[in-house]
Amino acid sequence: MLQLVLHKTNKTLLKVAALIVLGFILLVALNQVSHASWKPIDVYVNDEQISFAIDPDVDSGTTVVQMRPLFEALGMEVTWREEDLTILAAKEGAALQLVLNSEEALVNGSVMKLDRPAVAYDGHTLVPLRFVGESTGSLVHWNGVHREILVYTPEYVSSYGIAMEDLKAELDRLQEEINAAASEAEKGQDASGQDPAIVLPPAVHEDASTIQLDQLQGMYYGGRFDYGGYQCGGVCWLFYTFLPDQKVVVGQPQGGGPETIDCAKDACLSYTIESNKLVIAGEEPLSISINEDGALTIDEVTMRKVVPVPEGTKLGGEYISQGYIGLVGVTPYSSSWTNYLTFYPDGTFASDQSSLASLDTGNARTDSSAVSDAVHGTYAIGGNTIELKFDDGTVERHVFAVPPQRDDGRVYVQIGDQSFHLNTEE
Repeated sequence: MLQLVLHKTNKTLLKVAALIVLGFILLVALNQVSHASWKPIDVYVNDEQISFAIDPDVDSGTTVVQMRPLFEALGMEVTWREEDLTILAAKEGAALQLVLNSEEALVNGSVMKLDRPAVAYDGHTLVPLRFVGESTGSLVHWNGVHREILVYTPEYVSSYGIAMEDLKAELDRLQEEINAAASEAEKGQDASGQDPAIVLPPAVHEDASTIQLDQLQGMYYGGRFDYGGYQCGGVCWLFYTFLPDQKVVVGQPQGGGPETIDCAKDACLSYTIESNKLVIAGEEPLSISINEDGALTIDEVTMRKVVPVPEGTKLGGEYISQGYIGLVGVTPYSSSWTNYLTFYPDGTFASDQSSLASLDTGNARTDSSAVSDAVHGTYAIGGNTIELKFDDGTVERHVFAVPPQRDDGRVYVQIGDQSFHLNTEE
């Protein structure tokens, strides 16, 4: 059967190598639509995202971040001396001292020059990230394409038997791939080189200028990264369907697309929007806004409108979706998989899956791989529902949506909580 998992990996990541998997965060973004020109900077310490009350800021190439969350993530004890505006942070092997607005700092008693001084802003202290990382012996990596900063401490890296210089070399190599992909995307590659036998789904999109928070209607969806693979296997897809009379359905409708919603079967909840907060009955309030690109944003996730596809839409070609649980070389058990869905214009399809798993007990490690037998059936697309009828009689119905086509020519379709891309490789 079609096991709906989540889109993430690159084929190179199927190699069983701890260094490659430590670079998973970089490669996650390689196949995702990026809004890097406006998104806040994300900071990860040892693969855990750090939450800040104030977004990190970059000025003249130097990034400053909120002091306390960063120091605590690095395992440091923090002391603030109000009388002389001094920050003290210490852990075994590292003692830092910074004075607000000073261009110098002390590291284990030695003076170090700062590219940018620590400053106070809106009741919080901001410190230069690279200085803090490198003064503690940590590796700091900047992914400018997707505005992400990765910080790895010596203790974390050495615990997996990896040399810091080897990790840096691998991250640099992966970054070159991302930079090259971003450069190609900016050139706006033409998709005309694709096999003419492939039937492409229609490119449909919403006029973002029509979105009004007080008049939301229809289904919106968006993806939140699950970098460790512990929640959703790479990307958690969120669905919100706004109905008349201030009702909303959270998640996928049981019948497939938004046109199948039946409040007798689906949980139709009451909601209000107050002061840029989406308040759903029984749930914690979520932030909601229209971002500078004119797109709906819910809980800091950019959402796309699900727009009905033309009647009689057929697919053609092989579509691929990938996902994973855990990180090879980092967590004791990890696995990755690739789902293949091959659609034919006559309304039939074939589905199969390959997987790779790793079990590391600390004393020994076992790797395994498997390829499932293909299953077949027929499919039909109506509205925003795709119905898959397998030859054994099983029927699955999922949300079906086509996002606006990308400049790099890669074609995506959304099937339930899974993003598939058209395979154009020979």
